[in-house]
Amino acid sequence: MKRILILHTGGTFGMVPMEPDEILVPGNLHSEWLNQVPEIARLAEIDVEIPFNMDSSNVSIAEWEILVDIVGRKMDRYDGFVIIHGTDTMAYTASALSFSLLNLRKPVILTGAQRPLARLRSDARGNLIDAIQVATMDIPEVAVVFGQSVLRGNRATKNSISSYKAFVSPNYPLLGKIGLNVELFRENMLLTPQPFRIDRGFSDEVVALYIFPGSDPRLFFPLLDSGTKAFLLIGFGAGNLPENDRSWIPFIEKATGKGQAVFLASSALHGRVDLELYAGAQEAARAGAVGVKGMTREAALVKLMKLCATYDDAGKIREYFFTDRAGEIEP
Repeated sequence: MKRILILHTGGTFGMVPMEPDEILVPGNLHSEWLNQVPEIARLAEIDVEIPFNMDSSNVSIAEWEILVDIVGRKMDRYDGFVIIHGTDTMAYTASALSFSLLNLRKPVILTGAQRPLARLRSDARGNLIDAIQVATMDIPEVAVVFGQSVLRGNRATKNSISSYKAFVSPNYPLLGKIGLNVELFRENMLLTPQPFRIDRGFSDEVVALYIFPGSDPRLFFPLLDSGTKAFLLIGFGAGNLPENDRSWIPFIEKATGKGQAVFLASSALHGRVDLELYAGAQEAARAGAVGVKGMTREAALVKLMKLCATYDDAGKIREYFFTDRAGEIEP
């Protein structure tokens, strides 16, 4: 029987209602929920650890490093890993793990729930069973198992706060579907001859800015002197930006002139950023910005955090941003 390590980090999955208003807060869990889903013992030999227990909106660099350390140290002791995580930042953590646990040979599966296990009609039970079963299979990468889908971790994004199918993979096909059986699509999985290695470190010297109609880039000019190494601008459509009196081109020019890297993402989920399509995007490219292609906003941001921990030079950050690390970007 396969041996699986479950890391419970908090999130809605194990939350309990607190009186008097029944606000959901992290529960004091250890193995109590294992008693509520006893059939998982038939899937694998299971160990459980709780490295931290918090709402996922509080998960950040320190928690990513804790998870990387645990999985890295225990890689040889287990056949797979399941990380129970809150849905709000699950895509960020999945990207962080995929960029840190390189050339995996074993599955590292993230899952969670839209409703707590303690509540009626919870999806926690099904997601947990699915995640453990998938973790016993030959999936050599970080994946999200949620709503009967298996998604590449750094291609997943949360698209619903109310649906049990909360995650989608907008620009990459699924790794598998779960129905009566688990159907895996191995042609979509990562295959690498390189040995497993760990790449630690993330930087907080990255800023994401959401561009909206009427946004004034002059308000953000002080950020150019803040020590920021890279900016992720979230524009319109395929990476388009306004060209009127609220143009972002001077901001991009000043940033690149100061040696800061500027990347353009899209506010749309599906499709690919292409800075050749529209005049505003072309001007941004001439000013020094580069598009993130088909990467999710979460993966692009976390990848910049990873690269900025290693490089100070904007040219190096741009160069290695387009070097695929874990299937996050098309060739």
